[in-house]
Amino acid sequence: MTGADRPWAYSAFAVEVAATRWLSPRFVRITLRGEALADFAPWGLDQRIKVVLPMARFAENRGLADFGLLEEPTPHPSDWYARWKALDEDARNVLRTYTPSAIRADRREIDVDFFLHEPAGPASAWAASARAGDPLVITGPDARMGWTGYGIHWTPGDARRFLLVGDETAFPAIRSIVASLPAGARAHVIAGVGDAADDVLTGTLPPGVTAARVRHVEGDDALLGAVREWMRGQGPERGRAPTEDSGLAVWLAGESGVVTGIRRHLVHEAGVPKERVSFLGYWRRGGALVG
Repeated sequence: MTGADRPWAYSAFAVEVAATRWLSPRFVRITLRGEALADFAPWGLDQRIKVVLPMARFAENRGLADFGLLEEPTPHPSDWYARWKALDEDARNVLRTYTPSAIRADRREIDVDFFLHEPAGPASAWAASARAGDPLVITGPDARMGWTGYGIHWTPGDARRFLLVGDETAFPAIRSIVASLPAGARAHVIAGVGDAADDVLTGTLPPGVTAARVRHVEGDDALLGAVREWMRGQGPERGRAPTEDSGLAVWLAGESGVVTGIRRHLVHEAGVPKERVSFLGYWRRGGALVG
């Protein structure tokens, strides 16, 4: 089937757990493998995928309830998501959004780094107990559609300076974005961690990228405070808000309320043009963003 035969830019991919590796006390890297991943688009950056957590009651169908996701071609989300929503809540799979930490389509593999929240939600519980051979379904970009950019928020344009901010859930995307920056780019990373042992990011950044580790409690304003402090030292004059001419592009991700607060400060107080601020709420304190 060619891209022209497919209804949109994403497809569902049936995979299984190939390996697990603990990166820190609360980070586990899960390698997913499946022949279908030969068509997974290796775009990188902050590309989103959706993880469809399996349910034991549907073991004969890869743990998937019947809402059409594995039909060929993959239905448009207005179809399968509506069918998913129509199911009883206790009879439909949990959906969660992640960014791959590595894509090896030639080997039919992707890596997904799961940060385990406390108390554990459905995705954290699944990741903590995942074993080789466990089935899973993900949705992601299909290379047969060519470049569409769907699901990518990182659009820096002609920016010359970069600020990347996020809690642990944003680390895979920050690492991929940093790897894409042009040589000589001026980039600063503000990484929120609850425990220094889970800082799997700042020590892996390339030379020339500065970083600050900020200790935070999930959902507090420590990241906002760190952004305020950094912004006070930017601009043509210390203490002067940056303008569009300063060439600053910002990427933010993490807990929804924290991210919204930081964006509000950057746009309405610090004077960063809103089109230069990319932001994503990856999770919500006290509840899920999806389902």
